[in-house]
Amino acid sequence: MRPRPVLLSLLALFCLIGCSMPRVIILNDPLDARQHNDLGVSYQQRGESDLAVREYGRAAELDRQWARPLINLGNVQAERGEWGQAEKSYRQAMRREPGNAEAMNNLAWVLLRAEKTGEALDWAEKAVAANPREPAYLDTLAEIRIARHDYAGARQAIAEALALDSPEELRHSLEHKRALLDTLSPLPQMQ
Repeated sequence: MRPRPVLLSLLALFCLIGCSMPRVIILNDPLDARQHNDLGVSYQQRGESDLAVREYGRAAELDRQWARPLINLGNVQAERGEWGQAEKSYRQAMRREPGNAEAMNNLAWVLLRAEKTGEALDWAEKAVAANPREPAYLDTLAEIRIARHDYAGARQAIAEALALDSPEELRHSLEHKRALLDTLSPLPQMQ
């Protein structure tokens, strides 16, 4: 007995429906940019830099005016020694917030690591001008001046930083740099 064509058609239809019909699933991300950024900070603190990078990137996409996630992204990239990527992130942050002293300072630091000391000096000076009471920015300026053999300028930046209230670790680092400068270029003796 031969199967009827209608029966074969129904059997084929059931196979198609049950076997491989593509399904479209729409995911909704309930987090906003600030929450993604905070999640990135949490991942970064736990040492999960790949996850932090993902979250900072997502935050930057969700709020295209906010510089913070790009600064945080640059910080992770700098920690990894990815100087070119960090530079790109800080420059993007400054396009969003041109007067952001932290982005300027961090860009200066990355440029120093990439041995672009001329441009690094420009950005460090702009960061200090934007926020002269931030000892970390003065420390960056001192580092760049040391790299450029401007020992008098480095001493000045260190003295200004030490005159400000700063964390103990930074203060210790500044004092160490001041001592190093004394070995590189001693102050002239008074007669």
